[in-house]
Formats: sequence, structure tokens, C-alpha cells
Amino acid sequence: SVLARSFSFRVAYAPLPRRRFFFFPAMVIKTELCHFTEYRIYPGRGQRFIAKDGKVSFFITSKVDSLFHQRIKAVKLRWTQAWRRMNKK
Repeated sequence: SVLARSFSFRVAYAPLPRRRFFFFPAMVIKTELCHFTEYRIYPGRGQRFIAKDGKVSFFITSKVDSLFHQRIKAVKLRWTQAWRRMNKK
């Protein structure tokens, strides 16, 4: 078959990639960003908050949700990406 011939061509003239399943593309998982911390949120995690004006915020944990509703700025918390960006870390 055509596939077998192209495969044998690659074996004969070029080293194979080290990945085991090089015919299959990598699986893509849709992630979203936390509105407060800017961490990646994987499917099945986090909670979505929809404000009265329709703005959607997605939070990674209830801690982050609580801090957002207390109006505490992410820049003032050392563990957030905003603080790291502000302080050039």
C-alpha cells in the first residue's frame, strides 16, 4: 500500500521521531484562563460567575472567587501572575 511504502521510505532515509505514536496528532484540551489569577483552568474545574451586566468571569477556585468579590486586587497577592508581572519576576 501507499502508506507502507512511505513508512519504509522514512525508515530507510531518516531517523524516526522518538515519540511512540508519531502518526497521531497530540490531543488538544480546551483550557480557559482564570479571570483573577490567570492560571489555566482545565475542563471540570473552576466556577463561572456572570455579573449583572453580563460580563463572564471564570475562577479556578472558591478562594479566588472570594477574593474577587471582596475586591482585593490580584496585583497585591504574591502568588498571582499579575503580581509577578508587576514586580518583574
